[in-house]
Amino acid sequence: MRVTRGTTRRVALERLAILCATSTDGQDHSDGIQGLCKLRPKSSRNASLEGPGVAAVPMSARELDVLLALCKAAPLVTGLQDAEALLAQLAPYMPEAHRQAIGHSAPTSRQAPWESLAYELTSAVLSIATNHLSLADRALSSVEVTLNALGESIDKSAWRKAEANSTDTSDADHSAVQLTVAMYGFMRACADHVQAWNADQRLALIQRLRILLSEKFMVSVEGSLSAIRNGRVTSRSSKEWRRWIRQYATQGKPLGAMLLQRAFIDIVERIAFLLHSPYEALSGDGALAVLMAKASQVSKPRPAVSESMIGSLAEIIAEEVNLLDEDADYLQVSSAWQQRLAFEVKAASLRSFLYCTPIDEEIADDEVLMSWLEATASDPVQMGDGGLAETVLKSMAILAGTSPVIASNLSRTMPRLIVQGKMPSRTGKVAGECLAHALRLLSGDVVISTLYSLGNVLSAGSNDRPNGISPWIDGSASLDTSGPYTSHSALGSSISLNMSDEDESTVVYGAVIQAIVAIAIARNDEKISALVLSMLVQKLGRINPTVDARLVAETAALGACNATDLKGLLRLYVRAASLASNSGNVQMIGAVTDARIRIAASIRKDSPLYEIYLVHLLGLIVGNGDERAVDVAPASRNMARLFRPLAILVSTDLTSTPQFEDEEEVRQLGRDAWFNIVAHGFTLQSQSGRQYAAELQVLAQHSLPLIDEERVDMPESGIELNPILRRSAGTEHVGNLQAALIALNPQHEAEIKKMGYAECVYLNAATLVTTLRARAGDCTSVLPYFLENKVKTTSMGNTMLSIASNAVDTYLQRVLTGREQSFAASQVALQLVTFFEDCCHRISKVQNAAVTAADRIINAVPSALSHKASLFALLELLTIMWRSCLDAETDEYEWKTHYISEKGLVSVQLSDDVNYRQTTLTNFHKRCRIWVSKAVDLAPLDMKGLLRAYLEDYEDEGTYGHIGLGRSFAVEMGARIPASDQRLTSIDRQSGVAVNTASDFMAQITSRQAYRYGDSGTVDDDWTLVDRNGTSRALTAGLGTDIAAEVAGLRELHIRLLKHEHIPFEHVRDSLRRAAACLTTSGAAGIPLVREVVAIPFIILTKQSIKLGISLWLGIVKENPALEHRVLAEVATGWESSVRLKKGFFNSTFAHLDPFYVKEEFAPTNWEAIAKRQQVTHDLIAPHLRLIWYLKSHFNASRLTAPNVEKVYARLMRVTMTAMRHTVSQPLAREVHFHLVLLALDILQLQTRLDAATQWRSKDAIVSGALAWFATAPLWSFGSNRLQLKAEVRLLADVSTALQKLASVGAKTTASLASLQPKQELLQHLLAHESGRLSVWISPLGANAQVNTGISQTGITMKDTTFSSLVKVAWSENPSIAIHLSTRFPHSQRLNSEIKALLLAQPEKAINEPDALYVMIGSSLPTDLKNQLKYLLYWAPVNPMAAVAYFMPAYRNNALITQYAIRALESHAVEVTFFYVPQIVQTLRYDALGYVERYIIETAKFSQLFAHQIIWNMKANAYKDDDQQVPDPVKPTLDKAMNAMISSWSPEDRSFYETEFEFFAKVTGISGTLKPFITAPKAEKKAKIEEELRKIEVQVGVYLPSNPDGVVIGIDRKSGKPLQSHAKAPYMATFRIRKEISTVEVVETDEAQDEADAKRKSYETWQSAIFKVGDDCRQDVLALQMIAAFRGIFNSCGLDVYVFPYRVTATAPGCGVIDVLPNSISRDMMGREAVNGLYEYFVSKYGYEDSLRFQAARGNFVKSMAAYSIISYLLQFKDRHNGNIMVDDAGHILHIDFGFCFDIAPGGVKFERAPFKLTPEMVAVMGGSVNSAPFRAFEELCVKVFLAAREHVEQLSHILQTMLDSGLPCFKPQTLQHFKERFVLEKTEREAADFVRKLVKWSAGSYSTGVYDYFQLLTNGIPY
Repeated sequence: MRVTRGTTRRVALERLAILCATSTDGQDHSDGIQGLCKLRPKSSRNASLEGPGVAAVPMSARELDVLLALCKAAPLVTGLQDAEALLAQLAPYMPEAHRQAIGHSAPTSRQAPWESLAYELTSAVLSIATNHLSLADRALSSVEVTLNALGESIDKSAWRKAEANSTDTSDADHSAVQLTVAMYGFMRACADHVQAWNADQRLALIQRLRILLSEKFMVSVEGSLSAIRNGRVTSRSSKEWRRWIRQYATQGKPLGAMLLQRAFIDIVERIAFLLHSPYEALSGDGALAVLMAKASQVSKPRPAVSESMIGSLAEIIAEEVNLLDEDADYLQVSSAWQQRLAFEVKAASLRSFLYCTPIDEEIADDEVLMSWLEATASDPVQMGDGGLAETVLKSMAILAGTSPVIASNLSRTMPRLIVQGKMPSRTGKVAGECLAHALRLLSGDVVISTLYSLGNVLSAGSNDRPNGISPWIDGSASLDTSGPYTSHSALGSSISLNMSDEDESTVVYGAVIQAIVAIAIARNDEKISALVLSMLVQKLGRINPTVDARLVAETAALGACNATDLKGLLRLYVRAASLASNSGNVQMIGAVTDARIRIAASIRKDSPLYEIYLVHLLGLIVGNGDERAVDVAPASRNMARLFRPLAILVSTDLTSTPQFEDEEEVRQLGRDAWFNIVAHGFTLQSQSGRQYAAELQVLAQHSLPLIDEERVDMPESGIELNPILRRSAGTEHVGNLQAALIALNPQHEAEIKKMGYAECVYLNAATLVTTLRARAGDCTSVLPYFLENKVKTTSMGNTMLSIASNAVDTYLQRVLTGREQSFAASQVALQLVTFFEDCCHRISKVQNAAVTAADRIINAVPSALSHKASLFALLELLTIMWRSCLDAETDEYEWKTHYISEKGLVSVQLSDDVNYRQTTLTNFHKRCRIWVSKAVDLAPLDMKGLLRAYLEDYEDEGTYGHIGLGRSFAVEMGARIPASDQRLTSIDRQSGVAVNTASDFMAQITSRQAYRYGDSGTVDDDWTLVDRNGTSRALTAGLGTDIAAEVAGLRELHIRLLKHEHIPFEHVRDSLRRAAACLTTSGAAGIPLVREVVAIPFIILTKQSIKLGISLWLGIVKENPALEHRVLAEVATGWESSVRLKKGFFNSTFAHLDPFYVKEEFAPTNWEAIAKRQQVTHDLIAPHLRLIWYLKSHFNASRLTAPNVEKVYARLMRVTMTAMRHTVSQPLAREVHFHLVLLALDILQLQTRLDAATQWRSKDAIVSGALAWFATAPLWSFGSNRLQLKAEVRLLADVSTALQKLASVGAKTTASLASLQPKQELLQHLLAHESGRLSVWISPLGANAQVNTGISQTGITMKDTTFSSLVKVAWSENPSIAIHLSTRFPHSQRLNSEIKALLLAQPEKAINEPDALYVMIGSSLPTDLKNQLKYLLYWAPVNPMAAVAYFMPAYRNNALITQYAIRALESHAVEVTFFYVPQIVQTLRYDALGYVERYIIETAKFSQLFAHQIIWNMKANAYKDDDQQVPDPVKPTLDKAMNAMISSWSPEDRSFYETEFEFFAKVTGISGTLKPFITAPKAEKKAKIEEELRKIEVQVGVYLPSNPDGVVIGIDRKSGKPLQSHAKAPYMATFRIRKEISTVEVVETDEAQDEADAKRKSYETWQSAIFKVGDDCRQDVLALQMIAAFRGIFNSCGLDVYVFPYRVTATAPGCGVIDVLPNSISRDMMGREAVNGLYEYFVSKYGYEDSLRFQAARGNFVKSMAAYSIISYLLQFKDRHNGNIMVDDAGHILHIDFGFCFDIAPGGVKFERAPFKLTPEMVAVMGGSVNSAPFRAFEELCVKVFLAAREHVEQLSHILQTMLDSGLPCFKPQTLQHFKERFVLEKTEREAADFVRKLVKWSAGSYSTGVYDYFQLLTNGIPY
């Protein structure tokens, strides 16, 4: 349509009106619709719209456009006031519309303006009546007025009859036609909105219209139209009406009486349909579809329908049908459009009567309707009209649903109608569908009979065709032609087909085929479908090729029914296509292609058929062609025919996601298909490639990159293993492929010519797919190709880079045309996001390709960066990369590889190589500066606006707040002067000082904040706003200023928080913000509010609440300085309350877990639990750390503002320093502790009003507070946060410096005050020692990473002469400090002597310090102890193992010591002492006083698990030999204790004991039954084990001795496996175990912890165990117990290493149960599986070194290797051959079988002289070099493991000491001494670290390790 000025105005007004109507949200706005009404020009018509002459005033085009726009908005108006105003504007126009004079109308309009005006006005008024019930009466009354006006116009007009010879036209003719088109528009609107009336009103409406459409009026209309058409054109009006008449005729709506009848009958039809569906007034096909979709019959009548309504409708409809039948002869000579209009009227009449029939069959007789339908169906002329024919056929089908009789009749007549009715193809298809619908209610026999009747028609013309089997069916593609209903073949009747015209018969055959298929689809029965398929396939080749093609095409509809039909059809099409291709049958080839396309279009992606069809098509492409074929053209043509069906299949349903059963198969077929496509000549430059470019592009859009993702990181390349690429090819073929590549990449010609077939096909396929995707709008798909191994490692990578560049260039060519929206700058920005992500990729070639592509795009389209998606992604990636490098400091050994930003919608996977990360960050940062600078130069305002938006939108990201490189970079770029700014770039530098635009950039940020939050009244992270001029103001608007109400609200909140009610933090935050806003302008009245605003964050006391509080407090002080001191006072009060209530940092109950005071577990290291405890500690201390920063800043800013400020801080520090003895004793609390000390020192230094005495007292308190940290055993750190440790070292240096600045305070002794110099000197020494220890922990490898502590290290090597005074100072300060000096300086004998002397002199001062007993009593009972032992009755209990050690003979059964030991044991939970059962049993040897026996008996009464373990251990230690021939001297004692224990049990406990031991005896007894089978084959032994396992019945509650924390609920009876042994019969079996796991989190309060402890959940797992008889397992028990103890030590300092102390339980002499390590393989088995080495195993299992899986496994290997290496050295594990070293699925190395440890070796010969096993293959896994980062991490962890273990040498020694007399062969007289010597306690921490490095070096270069492995290979066949 030609666009004119009027058209533009009309469209603009309509859009404006719709916008006004939809933007009000239900509210009335005077500037909306009501304002738009004012656009209507004011004229005389506004004064009196009801005057008779008003319509004669011409309506201008502008007024008409405004009026129509208001009409368009009416249905969308939601406000009642707007609707009322609109109705008042529109209603007066309705009665005048048909006679309204209108100016010249545009010739481009499709309808006369009177029709438009009448339709739009009526529609608008009726929509208001529908949407606003309160206005319905007024609106409908307007319609009534309009009807009256129409009637008056009809009555008053002069009517003329149609005269053939009329030559003149009159104004009356024009008025009549004008009235006609207006009435047509009016009735169309009534039909569209019939719901506006109720049932009675609708009946009245059609009766009224029926009167208006009188015969006289209709004749007059025809006469006037005839006069205008045939008369002379005497006026402009006549000319215009003649044009309108022609235009209506060309639109298929010839003006006349029939058009009015069509509009009238449409109203009738919609009213009739409302009888069924009161909410939807449908007509035509939509209404019939609704009725046909119902299961069996039309809906039952509604009670509200009256007989008068049905009768009137039936009468009107019958009259209409009769009139049409009477005029049938006249219609035959009418124009085609007149005939079609008449047929539409008749179709609507038939449908209307159909709707009435089921409601009242007596009034609307279905027989009458059926007679009309049959009469119409018998008339070929009427059935030639598609619409009428469909109505007739569908109406019959619907009636069949109401009556089985009708259905039965139709089943006979409809087939005949299909065959003999001579219907068009489309009508024939509908007839088939209707027949299928009619058959739904009939029996299967009738359906089958009908099918055979129709099938016989297809055989009628085949008499001259040869009999026999169809050539379309063969053995490979056969369908079951003997279907389930073949016995019914005689049921079909014969329908004659007498047609001489072959084309006509072909049409009939097509209709028959469509009917047969439709019946099968409607029946939805697999058997019927199978019969139909069988029937139709047999007809192939029996009529003519055209019918064959039609048959193949139509059967496609069955493909979407079920999988069986689809597969059968697909086989048929393969056979048909093959035959047609061989014979050159183009028609059949087209039919097969058409059928495949139909199936593709009908299958949704979420259908299970989608995968079947997709795999089939891809398989055909993959299987097409033969590499040995000389001519590939036929195969290429066959392949090309599959492109379009495949393209339609993958692109039709874009809303669903396919669910594949075998996704990998689909991916593989997709790759192979592209390779085969290229192999057959479809390349970018080839003719075939260009011919099918459109289809291939669609396929490329929906294809993944052609890399085998499963093999990306694996040694074997996907190119080498692909079966398509491995096909052989001739030299010419390879040359063609090379030529295709060279044509596109001429610069790599030499490299390409050296490539083979596989490489050429791969690169050509990659070129084709990536280029086609680039043409479609995606050039990023090229990047994954660089992950392919051959691309990464060979010259293919260079060619691939060229291909990537070409793809980007192709994309940019489309972009720079600017013609397509899909290539707009916003879409380019999305492409940049992907490239930016890969600029940070872990593979260097991917990085290079991404950087090159991003460069090209930004150089060509710099504006692509001025979009939020691309710019935010770039900035977030900078932050991510910066954070990834920071993580190397905050978590040294746990590499985080996956980083995600929801803000930038980006994610990256990074290598564990920190140097690579840093290099990537540096390079990316440089490129980002170049890229963003270009964009800023091009569009400075837009770019800086986006940068500001990025800075405004932030989140608190934890420890480092809002710090991020992306934010810093945004500020830097925002401050940049764009090169396009000629003024600023012309400013000369002043003395080297340059300016930038930072001030303007930041000012606009604050301005944006003001208007961004001004309306909402809330700010994300602060409550203050900044005005546009840059001045800050309080956020008070909308928050209220009623202080009293705010105080009351906060007090209520305060009380609820004190009651521990759960209140969402958002509610607290909003309440505090409102209160803070009130305080900005309040005076003294706001003081109560200040109290609450400060107190509530302290009550919650979390990092989040304190952060919010500080933000608000600073804001209040800034806005209302008068409240500054009050806020400070309240903060001090809140701080003191946290001290008093012991919250946060002052919660002394949250102590550091000494590993020997807690439950030890035989389980793998659980790093998740360690990290959880670390987080809990951080959450506990973080609030006070933030408060310290706040107080320090505030003190420095305000200390001179008032005298009271210093007093507040002085009191605050005094209270705090006093409480420093009772704080969180966690390593992570070190920072908070010394920050407080430093703050106190700073405050003391800056105090101006303190006298000397007060200064002395303050300094004394501060030094005492600092020394309180050293009142516990020295602590390393917790976790692997190197950055934290470096900060702590600097903090200690700052404290030391601050102390030196205050050295003069209290330096001299006065009459009343002693000198503080000794105390300060002690603190300085301890700070230096602490700093030195931490420096070793930070840089365990020594000088290469030395940390400058800033503190003199003299404290580490103090001379003994300084000890005497310092020990006494420490003792006087706190005896615990003096006691732990011995731990800090264990090599100083003099120091220990001084401490012991003080202990002996004043033992009562140390009774709360258990570790004091190590000094006072030592390893044996001293002779100088006399009265001191009496204090043991009150002494704090030592750990369980130390208590057990006091039962040893060295303490001579001293009663006081023994009693103390028993009391200490009893103070610990049974779960803790359970771990030390072997040691407790051994002390019975020395239990002369019977204390140990009594303890065992008493404990066994309330812990059956403890009792059972004691009994098993007693039995295991009762004899010295495995055959139980030589009893141990302690056996009588053990028997006595065992019997006493059993006799003390309750009947329930005894029953449980008997059940458990009976179950276990049966399990272990299997070994005895195997002894006769020792020499038998393995299969026979396995069968015997399984036989015995089947005999065992699992009782409730029984468990395996090695798994006391789990209950056996089942046995895998087939899991029995005999193990290799020369004279014994060990075996392995698997049990189903149910265990409980705690899901609690460590919480702060005991009350909450008690509540949380109940939250446990159970889980089930399979556990394999080995049962040994004849092997002493006690030494393994001891070794694993020691490993478990080491595990506890590592956990206590959060050391990120891994051990797995699996369970071994000795149950009797020479008997035991051993848990099997899950998911692991021995190094021995790797060798037997032909893996050359450990490194090769890692590569084959996890991929190359640059793969994330390999790096994760290597990290696990390093962590476990470090732990086991040091443990192996300390415990002297020998026999470390490859059979005793395991590797689990995660890459951890594990040690098993500890038969040789401490002082024994295999054969008594120490082949293994190295400290631990560290072979070259282990080094290879850890980077391959001693200088590699993984190996250095291994060394660091070894040092830390050793240093951590050194702190607990005494406790570890106790475990061994109690076992020395057990008779284990590993013990020699000097074993314990040698064990302690290996800890080199005489060395400092740094010296010990250097010692460990020497051990590592020695082990790595040891020749003896290889010798022993070779020895094992020769003697035992263990490979290495």
